[in-house]
Amino acid sequence: MGHWRISLQTAHNNTTMDLQSIIENGSASVTVQITAKDLKEFADHLMNIALRQAQEAQAAADGESFFSKAEVLALFGICPTTLWLWAKNNYLKPVKAGRKVLYRKSDVQRFLKSREDRV
Repeated sequence: MGHWRISLQTAHNNTTMDLQSIIENGSASVTVQITAKDLKEFADHLMNIALRQAQEAQAAADGESFFSKAEVLALFGICPTTLWLWAKNNYLKPVKAGRKVLYRKSDVQRFLKSREDRV
């Protein structure tokens, strides 16, 4: 999303921020000037994010069982950093459904079995 960066000018400083960050952070009153083409691209980007999240939520509702992040942490007896590293190294990938971070039970069970096989 690098090309949706805008410069904010105030009486005290000049700041460059990402448009999506401004929206997500609920920044104070901001006036933005943007071309119609850039606005359409940004809207398309937001729609793609929403569509992906809706598809993931639908997959969750279609019978796939999931563990919450807290359940996975407790099951493995690990800290959030370890879980993050596992995701980064493709050992156990999370699925995001809106703001929720979930883990497929089948993936967790497969990963548990692979760890047990090593012992």
